[in-house]
Amino acid sequence: MPAAWGIPDEAAGRVVSVVSGDSLGIEMIISDPRTNYIDSIKLADIAAPSTVTAEGKAAKAYAVSLLKNKTVYLDIDDNLSQCRNQWGQLICLVYLMDERYQPIWPPVNRLMVDSSHAVLDEDTGNEFNASHWWQQPPLPLSVEMRDQLKVILEPSPAALQPDQPSSAMPPQDSNDVSILKKGGASGGYSIGYHNR
Repeated sequence: MPAAWGIPDEAAGRVVSVVSGDSLGIEMIISDPRTNYIDSIKLADIAAPSTVTAEGKAAKAYAVSLLKNKTVYLDIDDNLSQCRNQWGQLICLVYLMDERYQPIWPPVNRLMVDSSHAVLDEDTGNEFNASHWWQQPPLPLSVEMRDQLKVILEPSPAALQPDQPSSAMPPQDSNDVSILKKGGASGGYSIGYHNR
């Protein structure tokens, strides 16, 4: 499978700030040698309007509603020198995470475009190919990274209070991929599962 599919197996973190519709602050949970503990992220291959405009404020508000305080997976660009742009931001595809610690397809980058809060701005110098965002989802995340996140993010059974239920994960088929689906009349989103 080509790297341009953007399998998010390089880093994971919590979104601590949304600067604009295409720029985020991430606190790393699973880091990569190229990341800092808190790092600035630029969503690859999209451009959101400036936050001094009404459209830019709307794009930022939409990104906040999707991402603020969420744990996300990052696929960091491997082609650019130091994987950063001229402002020091990591160039990434960003994926939301489902309750099974699987990445949700499609990437946030595409969601920003689909919602008309950003436009495609494909950089041929990076590893990503935005046309893949509208094709079939890639294979699921590696079991190792998912299990590492589970250990970090889930409380141990001893830490649960007697009146708190355990947060059991739903049964998992290793071939399942989480897919974000837009509802018809409501316009809301739900997570579905696609077996590869």
